Amino acid sequence: MVWGKKTYIKKMERKHVEEMQLWGRHSDPIFFSYTMPKMNKKQKDYWYSRKTQSFTRKCFVVYNHNNRLVGYISLRNIKWVRKISELGIVFDPNFLNSGYGTDSLKSFIRYYFDVMNMKKLVLRVAEFNVRAQKCYQKCGFAVEGVHYNEFEDPNLPIFQDDSLQDYRKFFVMENRILKCRFIHMFITKDMYLKNKENYPHYPPNTCA
Repeated sequence: MVWGKKTYIKKMERKHVEEMQLWGRHSDPIFFSYTMPKMNKKQKDYWYSRKTQSFTRKCFVVYNHNNRLVGYISLRNIKWVRKISELGIVFDPNFLNSGYGTDSLKSFIRYYFDVMNMKKLVLRVAEFNVRAQKCYQKCGFAVEGVHYNEFEDPNLPIFQDDSLQDYRKFFVMENRILKCRFIHMFITKDMYLKNKENYPHYPPNTCA
């Protein structure tokens, strides 16, 4: 178990998917694809197996100190020989802007480099998602580049729905594929070690 000041992290188990079904929904249509879908048992089994039953994936859940499951962190495209993987992080919309993302990610980064002994962690974040960008910057990630990548929700009516017009500048349609401008970011073990004081450790049951 990995502890932060406000959160703790543990390996995902099947039972955690049931808790995620209680999460809230995003109110802004641009974030609808980030909402945890309501699923039946078969769908939940499949979702869990996709997240965990792969040599190139690992998934963890994030709890606050009130023992409420507030998010999950995933590693995908893990290259064990090169010691690099891609980060994914999703939080219950009911607990955004609570500092849980930054807190849990900082403690996870310490675990990633010190315990898993990895060398580099990469991610991509939609350019319109300013809140997430600020979180990653606080956690020490640097920008590697900006690229158009396929958007998670291919059916987002970005060019049809006038309520989304402020976001249109971030999107293009190429060969009938909806693409969004993503900021690609990274952090290396050397970057982490140079600023290790930025990743405090909060072991449980300490008498500080």
